[in-house]
Amino acid sequence: MPKKPVALIILDGFAFRDETFGNAVAQAKKPNFDRYWSQFPHATLTASGEAVGLPEGQMGNSEVGHLNIGAGRIVYQSLTRLNKSIREGDFFTNQAFLDAVAHVKAHNSKLHIMGLLSDGGVHSHYEHMFALLKLAKQQDVTDVFVHGFLDGRDVGPTTALDYIEETEKQMTEMGVGQFASIHGRYYAMDRDKRWDRVALTYNVLVDGVGQTAESAKSGVAASYEREVTDEFVIPFSIQEHGEPVATIGDNDAVIFFNFRPDRAIQLSKVFTNEGFGGFAVSAKHPKNLKFVSFTHYSDEVNAQVAYENDNLKNTIGEVLAMNGKTQLRIAETEKYPHVTFFMSGGREEKFLGEERLLIASPKVATYDLKPEMSAYEVTEALLAEIEAEKFDGILLNFANPDMVGHSGMLEPTIKAIEVVDECLGKVVDALLAKGGAAIITADHGNSDEVVTLAGEPMTAHTTNPVPVIVTKPNVVLRNGGILADLAPTMLELLQVSQPTEMTGQSLIEKEEN
Repeated sequence: MPKKPVALIILDGFAFRDETFGNAVAQAKKPNFDRYWSQFPHATLTASGEAVGLPEGQMGNSEVGHLNIGAGRIVYQSLTRLNKSIREGDFFTNQAFLDAVAHVKAHNSKLHIMGLLSDGGVHSHYEHMFALLKLAKQQDVTDVFVHGFLDGRDVGPTTALDYIEETEKQMTEMGVGQFASIHGRYYAMDRDKRWDRVALTYNVLVDGVGQTAESAKSGVAASYEREVTDEFVIPFSIQEHGEPVATIGDNDAVIFFNFRPDRAIQLSKVFTNEGFGGFAVSAKHPKNLKFVSFTHYSDEVNAQVAYENDNLKNTIGEVLAMNGKTQLRIAETEKYPHVTFFMSGGREEKFLGEERLLIASPKVATYDLKPEMSAYEVTEALLAEIEAEKFDGILLNFANPDMVGHSGMLEPTIKAIEVVDECLGKVVDALLAKGGAAIITADHGNSDEVVTLAGEPMTAHTTNPVPVIVTKPNVVLRNGGILADLAPTMLELLQVSQPTEMTGQSLIEKEEN
């Protein structure tokens, strides 16, 4: 029997903002989106802060967005959980952290703390690192070294010196900790199997080989002089008397304080999975290394986990499978984990009746060089699947507005949105031709503010509302919705009952005759 598919289409990083200056969404020519907005029921959704399980005022991100969308309920995020754990004190008795401390004490070795040095709250928060320093001080650990990864993406592109200065202040006040190396996240936190980037970080961490500096500040300042911003700072070790302050060696312990998994997996695999296969490890590759991750990064990362993920039951994929519905997850590399792993509540395995299509992202240094990314290829692959009438539900992500928006470059981001609009038109019109429907939405803001009013690049996400369009002419959508309401809406369109675990509410207020 031919399928009448319902597609949930996520325009990643696409939000609304009244100010048009620096706003790629407002400035882009998007006739298809505008046509659907005027023709079909529409509303806006809150995609940040407490509405997605983050602290009030905290910008949303792709992981958080897809978790909430797929779960159909507010999913309280690692940032919120960790802040609460520190505030209530159980952070300092966490068994994984205490085991790392016991390991270095037993071997008279070094404790290494590594992670993204910012308060962006997307992948990490540097106050969590301060809590680790406090724990080390409480436990009388003296050889404590920090390997800082610079952000410049979820925060301003040249803010690293502020974070370094505050970290050094905390170290001085507590009397514990010292910077040993600095790395742009472009290298340390790659997620696209660009192992040559990760290798630069690894070589600094283990061998102290590569660029060097006398201090964290001087190394970053030298990068700025070369017009290299935080995200792209080439990894460097900090030297004293011509030798690295510290490298990760035999019997040491590492605590990786990133809480978001996707950009922590590759570097963690280098240290915990002998068969990772990305590059040849050093002759000094550490033996008997104790490795602790803040959260569960992947089944392929053999680390002790400090905070296990909540087990989310009855996400959208599971509910579709239990009701005998087929589903397709499709995205290019950059957002493939989001429509699969995160949309399924942290589950890596497919559900019954689920198929996946991964379209390779282009191999370019930064996506402003190719704003179309792989949107055309994603679209062509999906059109073939729609024509084949195989799937009841489709979960699709267009990565461009977010990934190009992170460049802080307006014209490429406008181009990215215009390409996505072209592709959106083809996909939605194909769905409608089959008697299907689309829910067009986004997971968070980004491309709505690419340049600040001061004319500076804006590379971070925003807290602005995101659109939702349901391509059913005879329904009314309610206002005031959140991302958790999208899965119940999709289930209603597919005439599938909503499980009790989904506390979101369908956005369809009523149907008109």
